[in-house]
Amino acid sequence: MPRLRFQKAQAEKRDALLDAATLEFARHGYEDASINRILLAAGFSKGSFYYYFDDKPDLAVAVLERWAKRFENMWDDFPVPKTAAQFWDAAESLIVTSTSQLREDPHVTTDAMIRLGSALARHADVRERLSSAVVTGMMTKVVEIWKHGQDIGAVRDDMPVQTLLALVQDVKLSLVRLVLPHDRAATIDEIEAFSRLHLDLVRRISERR
Repeated sequence: MPRLRFQKAQAEKRDALLDAATLEFARHGYEDASINRILLAAGFSKGSFYYYFDDKPDLAVAVLERWAKRFENMWDDFPVPKTAAQFWDAAESLIVTSTSQLREDPHVTTDAMIRLGSALARHADVRERLSSAVVTGMMTKVVEIWKHGQDIGAVRDDMPVQTLLALVQDVKLSLVRLVLPHDRAATIDEIEAFSRLHLDLVRRISERR
């Protein structure tokens, strides 16, 4: 992940680099993105780049984390369902909401995040560098929701919630690698179709029978 000194750098300097990186990842994806092109566009030298980052995975994580802050509270809007049917209806509504948010984003940002999301599934070094605070904050809420799902009979209770969610996450990563394109940004329609397929698999794995 980016070094602490990057967070202390001037906001204009941080934004210039992250904006240039976002554009580069949107156009070329993670694998073909060029650090040299990013530095040229942002007006950074190689020396200053390596003062703040170790390598390209670090920069990719910085771009992802800036964007993820917009969605870190998305689970806060998840209702408190009283029945199993309401629980799974609420999960489907969340897909509609998140897809709508993607449609409202600038095209470049959306493409960059979709392509970096694909990189997360394909590159363990990127996945492992995500800030534990970002991941833990979102997962804490998901665990609470899944435990409530167990309480109302929506979610199976023959294994710990954390184990169940780990299985769900592995399915998602595999699905990204198998279904979403790796050489271009998936369209919003493809993302929506992917999300619905993912939810169907999540429900098949998680639903109490």
